[in-house]
Amino acid sequence: MTSSSPESEPAPGPGAGSVLVAPRPGALRCRPIEETDLDTVVGLLAAGFPERTQAYWRDGLARHVARGVPDGVPRYGYLLDHDGVAVGVLLTLYTRIADATGSHLRCNLSSWYVDPKFRAAATLLDGRAMQDKSVTYLNISASVHTRAIHEARGFRAFVRGQLLAVPSLSRPQRGQRVELFSEGHAGILSPRERELARDHAGYGSLVLVCRDAKTARAVVLQPHRIKAVPRWPASPTLACYQIIFAPEPDTLAAWLGAIGRYLLLRHGVLFVMLDANGPLPGVVGRYLHGREPRYARGPHPVPIGDLSYTERVLFGS
Repeated sequence: MTSSSPESEPAPGPGAGSVLVAPRPGALRCRPIEETDLDTVVGLLAAGFPERTQAYWRDGLARHVARGVPDGVPRYGYLLDHDGVAVGVLLTLYTRIADATGSHLRCNLSSWYVDPKFRAAATLLDGRAMQDKSVTYLNISASVHTRAIHEARGFRAFVRGQLLAVPSLSRPQRGQRVELFSEGHAGILSPRERELARDHAGYGSLVLVCRDAKTARAVVLQPHRIKAVPRWPASPTLACYQIIFAPEPDTLAAWLGAIGRYLLLRHGVLFVMLDANGPLPGVVGRYLHGREPRYARGPHPVPIGDLSYTERVLFGS
């Protein structure tokens, strides 16, 4: 969701001949978003990302509100306030992760917009949002012109590109079964994947269970569209799925043949897009270096292929 990420698109500047007026010293403050601010937040985001409707933002915020947010963190994010008027916004989507290293917080920084007259103060928002050094912060849709800035501020790309795959052309392995997630699968998934599968099915994602005689793993996919001719503005688009959550790349590669056949037969979809740092052995497709890299900053590495509970799910493509 490039259009709603921090600094994803520069807002239109002032018209020719206009003058930027510097805000008075001391008039700006950064504060947490409150429930009573939500209409203002929607208005700001709709102004900053005009290709998105207010309904798009309201629906995404409603999904976020329905989630359980960890204790001690802002529920929505931060506003930049100038003399009582909101002039900037940054959403913070927190998730508590339980893995082999223990329990820790991950925060997707999303939907960063500041009124052009106050753009010089935009760093007040992310500076306030990233004060806790125990949290791992994500930017999963940084636009090209902001990537060097992110790297200078300590972010590192843990995903450097996308693999556009035709998974039905990969060879499935004997005994593999791919099924639509239901409560009947709850007992065969790990506790984390069981909860994740339930939540993401509720968000409208396609949740599959890949099982064989030894194991069962959840795979979460989000409907997506890609341009048939990327550099042609009028290009028709093709239906595909973006993989939101999946096992580690080598394990996923072994399942893509079975997943591809399921998607083709049940949904008529030929293509899948997945986070990658290069081609995967046995997977038919094209690696697109530099397309939608994912950045992280913090003490806990983010696995490739884990976009769970991020803007891609809560707000959509």
